[in-house]
Amino acid sequence: MNHTQVTYSSEFLPDVQISVVFSDYPQYSELVPLFKEYGYGFMVPNKDIILIDGEQIVDNFDYNVLKFIEAHEISHVLMNHDGPRSENDELDADLGAFILLRSKDYIDSIDILKDQFENRHGIVFDEKLLDRVKRFF
Repeated sequence: MNHTQVTYSSEFLPDVQISVVFSDYPQYSELVPLFKEYGYGFMVPNKDIILIDGEQIVDNFDYNVLKFIEAHEISHVLMNHDGPRSENDELDADLGAFILLRSKDYIDSIDILKDQFENRHGIVFDEKLLDRVKRFF
């Protein structure tokens, strides 16, 4: 089954639209370099839209991975991360994602985040790290 895109309001920040785009989306080829640079998803500048690369999740679709990506990207928005992302921005976005996912009881998404945390950031996840970002949530 081919999909062009799936769009919905984020449950973490309802004013933001999440748009999961697939290879048959008309501008997908123009987005590929941005996905390579920013990862699975990114906020469209000056818009309330987060684009997620559906091709990265379509073969092994997991709702919990999608929720982790959504929470991570919404965390960037809530922390006002503009422009190129630093390693600290990425760390903080994962910590923010943990807080958002926990607020909605997405335990399986939290497990994915924790499983990938050390590989992504070079440190073991510890809830004490949440102090870095709590003020934003």
